[in-house]
Amino acid sequence: MSNVIQFDWRQHWKERVEPHLGLPLVRSSVEVGMKLYDPAWTWEDGPHAIGRGRCSGQRVVRGKLSWYQPWGRCHWIAFFSCAVGVLNYPDLDWHFINGDCHTVPVGSRGGEHAVVMDILNFRRMTAEESIAHARRMLPGPADGVGQAWAESYASYVEWFVPKLRQLAREVSQQP
Repeated sequence: MSNVIQFDWRQHWKERVEPHLGLPLVRSSVEVGMKLYDPAWTWEDGPHAIGRGRCSGQRVVRGKLSWYQPWGRCHWIAFFSCAVGVLNYPDLDWHFINGDCHTVPVGSRGGEHAVVMDILNFRRMTAEESIAHARRMLPGPADGVGQAWAESYASYVEWFVPKLRQLAREVSQQP
């Protein structure tokens, strides 16, 4: 039995996600990803709008989990997922695992994976399956896109994660 947790977005939405949605760093994390995909994206569109929502058969409700699930756009929503992960697990070391098919933020402790924040596949994949899916590389020559993503994720970890970690600690110390 694995000790790696697959964060259950549906179960934790009300208590561990919703309270953070209005925070500027969380909103910026959403915007980073959405605007990388479509520079014309706006909050009125919602993150779900860049995804393949019609394929999921899911009813989208503004401000709820479905609003933040752009199906087929894991690389772009991963920044938001990481922000929520850091706010809930500030003592973990955060990084992204990404490949050609998927991206997930992962919090680790002592070099061992502890939490996977897969907002799109948490109901159908274990933490280990999400990681394996994210490590998958398609056959053929590399196109350089993977390197650009790796740099984007590294920049996010360098600039956003420390600020989110500090915010989490400040919130936890409030009476």
